[in-house]
Amino acid sequence: MNSVTDFLLTIAGVVMLVFVFYDVYATILRAAKNLSPFSELLNRGLWWAATRLTQNLSRRLRHRILSALGPLLMPLTIGFFILILLTGFAFIYLPRMTTEFKIDDAAQGSSIFQAFYFSGVTLLTIGYGDIVPITTTTRITAIIEGASGIAVISLSITYLLTVYGALERKRAVALKFYHQARQGADISGFITSHFARGRFHSLTESLREATRDLQELLESHIEHSVIHYFHPREVYKGFPRALFVVLETVAILNAYLDEKEYVEAGDHPDVLIAGDNARHVLAELITSLKLQTRATDPFESDAETLWRRRRSFNRAMKHLQKTEIKTRADIERAFLEYSEDRANWERQLFHFADFLAYDWNEVTGDRDLEDATDDEVTERHEPLTIDNEATAQDSRQL
Repeated sequence: MNSVTDFLLTIAGVVMLVFVFYDVYATILRAAKNLSPFSELLNRGLWWAATRLTQNLSRRLRHRILSALGPLLMPLTIGFFILILLTGFAFIYLPRMTTEFKIDDAAQGSSIFQAFYFSGVTLLTIGYGDIVPITTTTRITAIIEGASGIAVISLSITYLLTVYGALERKRAVALKFYHQARQGADISGFITSHFARGRFHSLTESLREATRDLQELLESHIEHSVIHYFHPREVYKGFPRALFVVLETVAILNAYLDEKEYVEAGDHPDVLIAGDNARHVLAELITSLKLQTRATDPFESDAETLWRRRRSFNRAMKHLQKTEIKTRADIERAFLEYSEDRANWERQLFHFADFLAYDWNEVTGDRDLEDATDDEVTERHEPLTIDNEATAQDSRQL
């Protein structure tokens, strides 16, 4: 090799090392929104391809396939880190293999193979000793590579444990919302489960806990963006359902309840804070996934939106009245406030759920609460406690 080629190989190797060191730092050590240049690009690209390939499959099959992607992304990322480290150091060794290394007869071969072989055994700290650096520069470089291999592997193990710890916390929060919402997305059921003997019990405390839970989940998703792409087969374990439960609960409490009768109505501080926090969390997720440009795009016609909201409103109103919860006397004003509240977050939630490959109705149950009941639950024959009786006024309200 001539001196120009040697110089270019060395520069290329150094650039690769700087790139991977920075990405490891950004992904693992300084976990923050939109910081890592490669990891997020890899995750997002593979997720985009997987969702496009599965978009025409049945709901159950789509969720099963996508649920396998998340666990593969972290080993792929870590494997890429190791590959780039190995290649970068090999490029640095390559121009020096014939002059700055002692090579046993058994290890003779092409310089390219020798450079990659020595880089591999050094990075993984195997050190067979058949190729040995004999100059100060190559010895120091080999020490740096061995230390880099130990550091990256150790940090990767820590990263795996951190991510799976966050996923366990996410599942626990989702399961709590799932049971409170009557094994689905029955938000009026969530509210009535806190109502007994003419008063509410622990409703505001539940919303206070939900505020804290959503903040913790947001921090986990922002610090470790790979969590976005762990796609649970059960919809209730997904972030969109948790957000919907809180946002819809606040919308109902704001619009339906008789504020003179119940202190837990929409002007209660815990209700206001829960609504503001859930909208903030949703906005942060939209930003972290770079969905701002389409987050306000409509996903259906105005007539369909009105019909869907009216159906959801009437169903919830009927359920609350059946439980003898006192509602506001002015039904149309209540519906107007309910619709306005939903308009503040509905499109953002749709596009967030759509990016994560969840259908709107399986997240919200707006059209039919049975659609928001997971197939896995039905197969286990868990009892459904949702009230899905359609109202006779649905079609007349358009």
